[in-house]
Amino acid sequence: MDLIKQGIEKGLISFDDDKKYITYQHQNKRRNYEKPEEKVQVETYCALILEYGYPKHRVQCFVTVPMGVDRKEADIVVYNDDACQEPHILVECKKEDISEPEFKEAINQAYSYAFAMARDIKWVWVTSKIKNTFFQVDKNKQSREIETDIPAYGVDRIAPYKFVKGADTQVRKQGQQKFSELQVVKEDELTRRFKQAHNALWGGGQLNPHTRQLKPLSP
Repeated sequence: MDLIKQGIEKGLISFDDDKKYITYQHQNKRRNYEKPEEKVQVETYCALILEYGYPKHRVQCFVTVPMGVDRKEADIVVYNDDACQEPHILVECKKEDISEPEFKEAINQAYSYAFAMARDIKWVWVTSKIKNTFFQVDKNKQSREIETDIPAYGVDRIAPYKFVKGADTQVRKQGQQKFSELQVVKEDELTRRFKQAHNALWGGGQLNPHTRQLKPLSP
């Protein structure tokens, strides 16, 4: 069963009749589900609760982040406490077909949000569903360290790997790290990922020597 169906069954989310709008039940927030970013955010929100095991009242969407005189909005924040005063994980969600420069900008944006929020050390997850980046922010060192994943609920340290054969058949207890099952990538998904990698390497095709027009040689 996919995360959206599970989220509906568990009462985390609901849709209107034509599935144009989605409501995050715990916060009673209604959003436009036709936006590409929202589709990614909904699945990520459900994954944090259903797969990573975080209590739903500690997972907040659309969180205001004060940055000087400005007010920004983090897509999802997971908190360490029931009062939601200690940010633990910050998540930035982007559309699936985001470009490589846009994704890098999202990483920088998420880092700035994490640095602006309370608590010295926190985890960050930037996702387009197709591509994921995880890192840990240390405000004291003013650094960010790349990680393999974010920790599941109750986990303090994570392994340097994420995929394990048979992970889906294992019953994970609270405090145990979440691993992902090895997956067979379908041809259309593989093509999409190759295209994304190609665009990242060649700047969306602008720098591709096979398609770039060469200037005629001077006589």
